[in-house]
Amino acid sequence: MTYNGWTNYETWLTNLWLDGLEFDDYIQDLSDDLDDKDAVLDWVSNYLEQLVEDLIEEATPRGVSGFITDLINSAYQEIDFRDIAEHYVDDIWDDIETYRQDQEDALAPV
Repeated sequence: MTYNGWTNYETWLTNLWLDGLEFDDYIQDLSDDLDDKDAVLDWVSNYLEQLVEDLIEEATPRGVSGFITDLINSAYQEIDFRDIAEHYVDDIWDDIETYRQDQEDALAPV
């Protein structure tokens, strides 16, 4: 079941709260170091997952478990970080490919 075009409510909500992260320049730099779009998507997805884990850790008192912690963990497990990563990467991937093609064309013998 999808929610507002996202994998599910948890993914939509996470993107809503993370919206505004400035990834364009960083993704462009990553694309220089990583071979393909899938590698960039993997990196961004892992970064977002770690970011949310850190936010949860900051908001949840250490050593506390129970109902609220279980709810948070349950919702966290439903987040599709790859879906969110695709949102960020797809926005600029055409520009990256155009840039790469321009670089190749500039280096090609005339």
